[in-house]
Amino acid sequence: MNSATASKQAGDAAGFIGEWIPYKLVQQDQQWRCLWLSLAGKRIVEPFFSDTILRCRTDAANNRRFPSLSSLEYLTDCAAVVTEVVTPSAFIFHVSRCGSTLISQLLGLSEENIALSEVPLIDELLRMSRNQADSSGAETALKTSIALLGRRRFKQEKHLFIKLDSWHVFFAGTLRRLYPDVPFILLYRTPDEVVFSHQKRRGMQAVPGLIEPELFGMSQAESISYDGDRYLAKVLEYYYSQFLILAEKDARSILLDYRQGGIEIIRRLTEFSGICLDEKQTAAMAVRARFHAKYPEQGFAEEKKESSGLTDLQPAQAAYARLEQLRTKLAG
Repeated sequence: MNSATASKQAGDAAGFIGEWIPYKLVQQDQQWRCLWLSLAGKRIVEPFFSDTILRCRTDAANNRRFPSLSSLEYLTDCAAVVTEVVTPSAFIFHVSRCGSTLISQLLGLSEENIALSEVPLIDELLRMSRNQADSSGAETALKTSIALLGRRRFKQEKHLFIKLDSWHVFFAGTLRRLYPDVPFILLYRTPDEVVFSHQKRRGMQAVPGLIEPELFGMSQAESISYDGDRYLAKVLEYYYSQFLILAEKDARSILLDYRQGGIEIIRRLTEFSGICLDEKQTAAMAVRARFHAKYPEQGFAEEKKESSGLTDLQPAQAAYARLEQLRTKLAG
């Protein structure tokens, strides 16, 4: 590519970006393409990024006959011309059903924060990096995508928090290599409470076959030998064991337990990330914490937990106990 062509592509990218962000991959003509979404001047405030996608699709810019598509290489062109980028303040890992959605909602209350919750594009690029013989292209696309998602669209934005999908603990090494100084938040809960929540409404990681079992340290043959609850018990055991490894070896990680409560978790998380909350922000978070994480219009009441009756939870329970011992030791 000559300098004139490169300059034209950079100019085209700069002119295009505006309110547009990349959000999902599609395969077209045996090539991966990236779908773009116009935020139309709106902040990202929904409990999950998929909710943001649904809300924005009703806007005229996103409701055209032909969707906005680009190559993965175009992401790099766009990132190269974006000057106002908020670098990640923390990555939030979690074991699911442990308050992570509420935490991202509380963080998103402040207009100083960009809070992204389970972005499909981040998941797709992480998994692509695992499946490709040469992962460098997917990792480059991942880093440029995060830069574009974290673009400062409002002048007051200072911090970027990324809540990952629960199985992304498998990719902690990749994220640490790409972001050596960004804090890792390791949020967890007792295994019986996690299972109880999934028994009412199962997430993808709680259903054998929906996520590659290798991400949970299992073979295909092993995964199909378990029913739903037993499978989830193995998944949780893997999550806790990976959290133990990270907490012991990675000085930029912190363990936080659901039982500490939303406001205390926020206090420790922001302090660990080098961020100061003022009284107004803390008060707004305390009010929001009284409502359901996924359904903000509903008041929150802790449900009475019933015994799961699952003996297969013993290894996960033992791993959870070790996490609590380590958290107490590190906090002291």
